[in-house]
Amino acid sequence: MRILTFILGSILACYCAAGILARSLWQNNQSANRVLCRFLLCANEPLVEQARQQMASVEGEAAQKAVATLKLVLDRDPQNPYRWADLGEAFLEAGQDENARYCFDRVAPLAPNSADLLLRSANFHLQVGETTKALPISAHILTLTPDYDALIFSEYTRFVEHVEDVLRYGLPEDRRAVESWLRYLIQDGRLEDAQSTWQWLARRGYADDALAGEYVEFLIRQSHPDWAASAWVRYLGTHSGDYRKSSYLFNGGFESEPAPSPFDWNLARPQGVEVARDCTTAGSGKCALRIEFAGTQNLDFAAASQVTFVTPGVYRFHALIRTEGLTTDQGIRFRISDAEAQARLDVIIGQSTGSMLWSPVEYDLVVPQATRLLQVQVIRQPSLRFDNKVAGTAWVDDLRLEPIGNRSSR
Repeated sequence: MRILTFILGSILACYCAAGILARSLWQNNQSANRVLCRFLLCANEPLVEQARQQMASVEGEAAQKAVATLKLVLDRDPQNPYRWADLGEAFLEAGQDENARYCFDRVAPLAPNSADLLLRSANFHLQVGETTKALPISAHILTLTPDYDALIFSEYTRFVEHVEDVLRYGLPEDRRAVESWLRYLIQDGRLEDAQSTWQWLARRGYADDALAGEYVEFLIRQSHPDWAASAWVRYLGTHSGDYRKSSYLFNGGFESEPAPSPFDWNLARPQGVEVARDCTTAGSGKCALRIEFAGTQNLDFAAASQVTFVTPGVYRFHALIRTEGLTTDQGIRFRISDAEAQARLDVIIGQSTGSMLWSPVEYDLVVPQATRLLQVQVIRQPSLRFDNKVAGTAWVDDLRLEPIGNRSSR
């Protein structure tokens, strides 16, 4: 073992010494460096740095000087893909696109899975207007790592005129990359591109509840709640049930876990209360929403909240509620308001406390002309009494908002 350690140590010492000699005695010896490069010992770093300084110079012949320097480096180490990329960028700076293309065409065969090198190659093709060559390279990078997503997508929006080209050539068959592209468009506020991308990925089965929720919320922020509602219904498909047919509230019976969408229930979880689906009791169907108070807080909160797109007219709100030992004078109520301008519409319905069996709550409301988006909430308002810490349990179920025609509100 000691002999083996000694031999390995000696080899390492010789290797280091050779590296030092390469960088000191043989830096300008082409023949010596060509041999040393085969053993990863050539001294190219000073020359590469010199070329970078030349390219950064404002001197007229700077790019040509950088080309000459990098040719020297490449001659020493022709199997190094970084040297081909360096020379390609120097040729591009010097206005020699054909020579640059020749260099970058050799990068991928030498480093087919090097994301940073492939990115340099894709950048070259984008800068010379060769998007059909750049996009497949970028698509491959997206399969290798998420680290360059934002940079690649930024270049797509700068250099690629039609989003259809990105969808056809610039995205891999990879859910992560496709979702990342849509999220980039949403964050960048690119409405038309996001719409095209959403339709494209939905047809391919890449959509899920979370992504659909992000997309429809984006459409709402872009002042298109009608488009958002239509997109949500199309995403739901056969799972939409009676949504937007007989009722404008989705999942009103809590028969499924709420999806992360503004068009499904957003459940609150503040201290002093537990809000959750409960499939041990129901006023209709198999499940309900349970709101269980710990008796430690005087809560002012919305236990559940959902928005819905509506047109002007008369609607009937319906819900079922059950309570058990619900203390204080402030119990469970329902609030319906204009989600964009509360001054246009804001009503609070019902007041359920104490203990009672399943009972209906109904209210007819008139949606005014300017209202497009309603927010429906299950709320508890704070009590002004001394003994105001609420305890007990409430269940709500079968929430519906049904269009009923022209009738006065009550």
